[in-house]
Amino acid sequence: MPLDHPERKRFNDMFEWLKNDGAYFEKLKLRYYTQDYRGVHASRTIKKGETILLVPLKNLLTLDMAMESPIGSQMAARNFRERLISPKHSFLSTLIMEEKRKPDSEYARFIDILPKGYTNFPIFFTKEEREWLNGSAF
Repeated sequence: MPLDHPERKRFNDMFEWLKNDGAYFEKLKLRYYTQDYRGVHASRTIKKGETILLVPLKNLLTLDMAMESPIGSQMAARNFRERLISPKHSFLSTLIMEEKRKPDSEYARFIDILPKGYTNFPIFFTKEEREWLNGSAF
């Protein structure tokens, strides 16, 4: 990402937050392709058995947290898990939306780097784009 890229500050803020809490990701680099696409790549050769990523639990949004959140608890109590096509994604998405609304969220630096739209998600595809998925799991 070029030094003057508009996303650089947001990504650097997240990296600082992670490093301050003890995360390790020195052998990885994040690539910003477009507003909807990012990638994680090796920044150097990785040997068998080497640690390439360590993220402290306090920096993770987990499925357990999602299910114990205010809305997640209500979803679980009403057996939404049984009726959802992708329950894990639904619970985690709900948790992210809850955290996004909190002005003092501990996860704000992570949430800030998430894409603002999800045009790369099949539910937002055009009819022609969806036809390309015929025969796939989607």
